[in-house]
Amino acid sequence: MSENAYEAAISTPSLTDEERRNLELTKAWSEAYGDLDNIEHFCNLYADSTEIYTPLQDWYWAKHGHSRQAWQEGEIAISELFSHRKEEIVSILAHGDSVAVHMAVEITTKEGQSRQGAFAAFLKFDSNGKIVSDHSFIGRHPRPTPDQGPPAYKAMIEKLQEINP
Repeated sequence: MSENAYEAAISTPSLTDEERRNLELTKAWSEAYGDLDNIEHFCNLYADSTEIYTPLQDWYWAKHGHSRQAWQEGEIAISELFSHRKEEIVSILAHGDSVAVHMAVEITTKEGQSRQGAFAAFLKFDSNGKIVSDHSFIGRHPRPTPDQGPPAYKAMIEKLQEINP
């Protein structure tokens, strides 16, 4: 993680207690993403009723009023394909119950294929510190289809098609 971006944000004197808490939770979210041995912890940072949405694909990974179970099972299954996964905070800003964060990402598969990328996420937290909304802008990839990727991905996408018209 870029300690400079996070440290600069967290040391802003005008932060409210809620904003400081949400910056700390976003840092924990970023670190949990890379903990492939405990991906359930990453998933549990989200509220039971949460919305995980990628606007550029117009795709819901979880939606309010629906179970997040398909997303969680898929996240767990997909994490097993990686030997390394890491996020680094490039820039971060908190306002009230929300945080905007620009992330750099490194991923290495168990076969040794590596890739790097970046995305921006807009996270909204509830009073218990759980993520109730995650709108992530991950690039101009097409909408996911069941025939992409490994079988675990297929099962997740098939389940998620129920909430994606």
